[in-house]
Amino acid sequence: MARTFLTRGAVAAVGLALAVGLAGRPAAAALDTVIGAQDVVKNEPLSSCNTKARSALGSALGKVYEMGDTGQWEGIGAIDAAGNSFAAAAIHCYPIDDVTGYLVTFTCATQSPPATESASVLCGKLAAAFGGQP
Repeated sequence: MARTFLTRGAVAAVGLALAVGLAGRPAAAALDTVIGAQDVVKNEPLSSCNTKARSALGSALGKVYEMGDTGQWEGIGAIDAAGNSFAAAAIHCYPIDDVTGYLVTFTCATQSPPATESASVLCGKLAAAFGGQP
C-alpha cells in the first residue's frame, strides 16, 4: 500500500514538474487569423464575384473549392510531406437584393512557422488579386 502511494506520488510529481516546465516555454508555432477587407460591388453579377474569388484563391494559395453552391470559396496553401497546409483563406460572395451586385468578404489564417507570411499579408494579396484593395 505504501509503495503504491509512493509510486503514484512520484508519477504525479513528475507530471507536475513537466507541466510547469513546459508551461514556461514559448509556443512552437502561432496561428494568425484575420477577418480581412469587405466591399459592396454594384452593377456586377454574382457570377463575377465567384469567378474572381476562384481566380484570386488559385493564384495566392493553389487548391481552391466552393463549399457547395453557397458562394463561399476556400483555398489552402501548399501541402507538406505529412499532408499539412499552413495557410488557408475564404472569400465569400453574398448577393445583394436591393441593388444589382454583391458583398465580398475575405478571411485568412496562417500558422507560423512554417508559413512565412502573416494572415493580413495573405488577405492583402487576395484582395489585390480579386481586383484591387476594396
